[in-house]
Amino acid sequence: LDIYDDSQIKAYQGKSLGVMPPHVYAIADKSYRDMRNLNLSQGIIVSGESGAGKTETTKYLLRYLTDSYGGGGDVTDLESRILAANPFLESFGNAKTTRNNNSSRFGKFVELHFNRNALVV
Repeated sequence: LDIYDDSQIKAYQGKSLGVMPPHVYAIADKSYRDMRNLNLSQGIIVSGESGAGKTETTKYLLRYLTDSYGGGGDVTDLESRILAANPFLESFGNAKTTRNNNSSRFGKFVELHFNRNALVV
């Protein structure tokens, strides 16, 4: 979908919440800017029922943060390296449900680290 393309990533960078239409990129950017400006760790909780799109939303959050603020250290294809761990993590505790063929029975925790320049490492 074009609502997740590179032009949308650029459109949401540095914008205050509410200036642009609601979007996962707006949440990612607000979280990043608060981390940088307030020097406080941030958390984003992605929740919903089975099949609601939590995994895809997490992928878009990671893409936004790595494309916008990646670059601290060895970041060659950072987004795909982070996402490559997802199938491995989902292989534990999953079961088929009526809504999703690969439904997780547990939460998932993804942690990104940023260097002193506020770039994903």
